[in-house]
Amino acid sequence: MPSIEPVKQAPTGAEPAAASRLILFLTVFIDLLGFGIVIPFLPMFAHKMGVGAVGVGLLLSIYSLTQFVFAPILGRISDRVGRRPILLLGLLGSSIGYLIYGFAGTFFWLLASRAMHGACAATISTAQAYIADTTDDEHRAKGMGLIGAAFGLGFVLGPALGGIMGHSSLRVPVFFASALTFANFIFAAARLPESHHADRSTPLDLAQFIAPLLAIPRELIRHRLARMFAIAFLLTFSLSALEATFALMVPAVYGYGAFGIGVLLAFAGLMQALAQGYLLGKIVGRIGEVRLLKIGLLAMIVGLAPMGSISSHGALLAMLAAVSLGYGFASPSIASLISRNTDRDLQGEVMGVNQSAMSLARICGPIAGGLAYQLLGPAAPYIGGGAVVMLALATTSAIDVRAT
Repeated sequence: MPSIEPVKQAPTGAEPAAASRLILFLTVFIDLLGFGIVIPFLPMFAHKMGVGAVGVGLLLSIYSLTQFVFAPILGRISDRVGRRPILLLGLLGSSIGYLIYGFAGTFFWLLASRAMHGACAATISTAQAYIADTTDDEHRAKGMGLIGAAFGLGFVLGPALGGIMGHSSLRVPVFFASALTFANFIFAAARLPESHHADRSTPLDLAQFIAPLLAIPRELIRHRLARMFAIAFLLTFSLSALEATFALMVPAVYGYGAFGIGVLLAFAGLMQALAQGYLLGKIVGRIGEVRLLKIGLLAMIVGLAPMGSISSHGALLAMLAAVSLGYGFASPSIASLISRNTDRDLQGEVMGVNQSAMSLARICGPIAGGLAYQLLGPAAPYIGGGAVVMLALATTSAIDVRAT
C-alpha cells in the first residue's frame, strides 16, 4: 500500500462534507474516464494480437470475476484502516494495470491486466461507503447519485477521447489512461481527506479479511439485506445483457453503424448522468428511496421490453432514455437503502457485498444476453431483461427499511 502522509478526518458539517464529496466525485470520474477510454477498444486490441471471440469474452469476464472476489475483502479492510488508503490503492493499481495492458504482447498479460483492474475496482464500493460516512439519511441517496453521475460522465467522455487518440495506435489511449489515473492518484493523495474513524488499536488479522470472501454465498442469500442485494443483482444483470448485445442489435434492427452506436451510447450516458446527478436529488426528498426505486424499475421495464421489436428510430431513443433514466433512479436508490440499513462501522463490508452481487451479475448477464440473442433473435435479450426487472419490482414489496 502506498505510503502517504495522513490527512485530517473528513468533517461531517455541510460545507466541508460537500467539498470532500466533490473531490470524491472528481476521483471517481477520472477513474471511470480512464476506464471508458480503454474498454471500448479492448476487442480490437485483442483481435490484433490474434485473440479469438472466446478469449475476448474471458478478458471481459475476468474483470468482474476478480472484482466479485476482492470487493468485500477490500471493503472489510476499509472498515478497519479507513476509506482513503483503499481508494488510493485502487487508483495506483489501476494505473499499473493500464501500463501492463499497454505493454502486453501476449494474451496472458492482457488477462493479467484485466484481472488486476477488477481486483482494484473496490474503489466504487469504497466510494459509496465514503458517501455513507459523510451524509445523513436524508441526503444519502443524493450522495449515492453523485457517484452514479461520475460513472455516467466518465463513460460518455471516455470513449470519445479514446476514439480521438486511437487513430494512430490502440496503445496510445491505454498509456494516456495510465498517466491520467496516476495523476488522479496524486490528486486524491493530496486532497482527499479520510472519512472513517477506524479502530487501529487491535493488530491486523488476515483471517478476518478472508472471512468476507468465504461468506459471500451466505451473505448474498441469507443476509437480512439479501432481498436488496437481489434487486441490485437483477438490475445489473438486465443492464449488462443490454450492454453485451446492443452493438449487435442496433445495426441489425435499426441500421446504425459504429458512429451511430457511439452517439446512442453517449446519449444513454448523458441521460443516466442527468438522472443521478440532478433529477434524483430533486425528487428523492419528496417521495423517498423506495418509491423512486419502483419508478426507476417501471421505467426500465417500459424501455427494455419492446427494444429490438419496434423498429422506429424515435422509439429507440425513447426506450433508451427510459432505460437510462430508470437505472439512474433505481441503482442509487437501492444503494442508499442498503446503506441506511447498515451500521456505520460496517458500511464498507456491506457495500462490498453489494458490489459482489453486481459483479456476479456482470459475469452472468452478458453470457445470458448473448445466448438469448444467438438462439432466439435480437429482441430476446430485451424481452428477457424486462422480465428480470419485473422480478426485481416484485421483490421491492418485501424489502425491510430501517426506521429513521
